[in-house]
Amino acid sequence: MTPKPQDTAWPRHTLRAVLELIIPASRDGRMPSVAEYDVAGYARRRGPADLAAIAAELERLETQAQQAFGSAFHALDADRRRAITDELRAREPAFLAQLARLAAMCYYEQDEVLSALGLDARPPFPLGHHLEPGDLSLLDPVRKRAPLYRKVE
Repeated sequence: MTPKPQDTAWPRHTLRAVLELIIPASRDGRMPSVAEYDVAGYARRRGPADLAAIAAELERLETQAQQAFGSAFHALDADRRRAITDELRAREPAFLAQLARLAAMCYYEQDEVLSALGLDARPPFPLGHHLEPGDLSLLDPVRKRAPLYRKVE
């Protein structure tokens, strides 16, 4: 089942429109858009400290859309949405960077995305290797290694 965006303090329609710019669905329909996933919920779980800043950035997009075109950001065509976003990013390169990072992390954790990429939808390790719980002998090579730091007196 595909998780859908949930209620959030973020402007839902604006968030969806921005997510469509970050990772749109593929033209052949094989890869879904990141907007199909609960990026807001993912962000809330991963880094709640950034939520207010992202909400403010989404509000700035809305304000810019109203000023430039007299319309809500999500109601604009993709070219106008991209132009507004690109203009703000040109002035402030970090604009929406945190949302883009969280969106990509959320997207590439989805089983259907991994499967569409030809990857197994599972954690990369241990891939069937049986590990004894509490077997700390696996750390012996690390313990025998010289320190990787320089001791400061």
